[in-house]
Amino acid sequence: MIAIRRIIASLISELHRARKVTQRGVIKLGFVTIVLLAGRTLTEAHITLPFLRGGYTALSSFKPSTREHAQRMRKNPSNPLVFRLENLQHALNVLGSKIHAETNKQWSDIQSHIEREWSKLASSIFRVLPANKQGSLGSRQLDEVLGSFKSVLRNGREVEVAQLLKACRAHLTLVKTGGSALKLVAKDMENNLSKAEALYHQIRSTNKGKDLTSLLEVERERGIHDGNVLQDQSAAMGLLWIRRSLAFQMDLYSSLMPSSAKSPADAAMEAYSTHLLPFHGWMLQKIFPLSLSQMPEREVFIAKFGGKDVKDLTEEYEQEIVDKLRDLVATWEPLIGAWKRDFETMDMEDVRKV
Repeated sequence: MIAIRRIIASLISELHRARKVTQRGVIKLGFVTIVLLAGRTLTEAHITLPFLRGGYTALSSFKPSTREHAQRMRKNPSNPLVFRLENLQHALNVLGSKIHAETNKQWSDIQSHIEREWSKLASSIFRVLPANKQGSLGSRQLDEVLGSFKSVLRNGREVEVAQLLKACRAHLTLVKTGGSALKLVAKDMENNLSKAEALYHQIRSTNKGKDLTSLLEVERERGIHDGNVLQDQSAAMGLLWIRRSLAFQMDLYSSLMPSSAKSPADAAMEAYSTHLLPFHGWMLQKIFPLSLSQMPEREVFIAKFGGKDVKDLTEEYEQEIVDKLRDLVATWEPLIGAWKRDFETMDMEDVRKV
C-alpha cells in the first residue's frame, strides 16, 4: 500500500512540474493509476481461502479519509488533471472499501455452504462405498465394543476398572442403536454407569480402585453400605446392575446365532426371567416386559447393530456381524463370572428387589 501511494504521489508530482501533459500521457497515467489502485483494492480485500493452510489471511482494510481528500484537492486547484486524478483515486478507494465489505459477506456465505455440502457428503459416504468396505465401516461400533471388553479381564481374574468403564461406555452407544426394544435397557445402563464413573474419577489420582476389588473396598471403607445392602447411588450398586444387564444381553445375543431356534423376542423374555426379574419389583416387572415385547426380528436386529438398513443386509455382512456378536458373548462369559465372584467375595451382592 505504501509503495502504491509513493508511485501515485510521484506521478502527480511530475504533473505539477510539467504543467502540460499530452493526451497520450494522460491516458497512460490514468491507466497506470487504475491498475495500481485496483491491485491495492484486491490485495486489501478480506478474501478467505478455506483450502489454503486451513483459513485465510486478512490485511487491514483501507478507509479513505474524506477530509484528507478535500485538503489535497484544495492544494491543486490550478491543475484540472491532478484534480480529476484525485477524484478518481478517492472514488476507487471508496469502491475498494465497499468491495472489501461485500467480499467478507460473500465468502462467509460460501464457507457456510461448503460446510453444509460436506456434511451431506460425509453422511452419505456409506451409500457410495462398495459393499465389502461398507460392512467393515458400518460395524465399527461393534468392533470398538469387542476390542474394549477383550482388555478388561487381566490374567483371567482381575477386572480392570478403567478399561471396564471404557468398554461399558462404548457398549452403551451400541445398545442405543438397538431401537425402542432396548431403549429402557440403555437408559438403565447409562444411569448405573454414571454412578461407577463418579467414584472412579474421584479416586483416580490416589492410585486406588484400579481393579474391581479395590474399588469396592474404597466404598466399604467409607461406611456408606450396610453389609450387602448397598447405597443406591454408589458405584457398587451401579456396577452390580451393569453386570446383570450384560448377563441379560449375553443370552439375548446368543439367540441371534444361526444355530438358535429362539426368536429375539422369546430369547429376551427368557433372559429377563433369568437375570433381571428376580430383582425387579412389581412396577419394573410390568414395564420391562412391555419394552422387550417390541423386540424386532433377527435380521432387523443384526442390521441395526451393523449400522445398515435391513434391505441392504447381505448374507456375507450378516455373517460378519453374527461372528462378532459370538466373539462378544464368548468374551463376556468369563468376565461376568469374575465380576460376580468379586462381589460375592466382598459380600456386596445385594439381592433386594427394586
